[in-house]
Amino acid sequence: MNIIEKMKSILEEYPKIGTLHIDYNLNDADSFGLYPTGDRKVSEDVLGGQERQHTFILYAVFQSFNDYDRLTNSGLLLDLQLWLEQYADSQELTTVINDVTRRGYLKNITCANGMLFNIPDNNMNAAVQYQMQITAEYTIESEEF
Repeated sequence: MNIIEKMKSILEEYPKIGTLHIDYNLNDADSFGLYPTGDRKVSEDVLGGQERQHTFILYAVFQSFNDYDRLTNSGLLLDLQLWLEQYADSQELTTVINDVTRRGYLKNITCANGMLFNIPDNNMNAAVQYQMQITAEYTIESEEF
């Protein structure tokens, strides 16, 4: 399971997320989409082990009829952020580099900018889209181990 599959699996364990799509989401209330936005190598040791970061944007569509709905939506994003940041505890994952499968471990998840992002129909009484940036830090072991 690579880092994208691992994050999708983790998010699907959160009890308030139903269906989670990759690279798209519907404009229906309670629709979630996870958008991978890039991966980068942070460091590499002399044996070839790597520290990496993968960034994502999570889009969530919620009802926003009144202030109570919007407060609930923001509260859910805060709860999800706190839940994710406590979740990373060296879960195993795999990465394929030059046709070689290498083992890795999820080390840390951080979240930022959970906020109202888009009002698709220019109508606050309809479903609105929120976003949250997620960064997953993980390691990839060298081929020798």
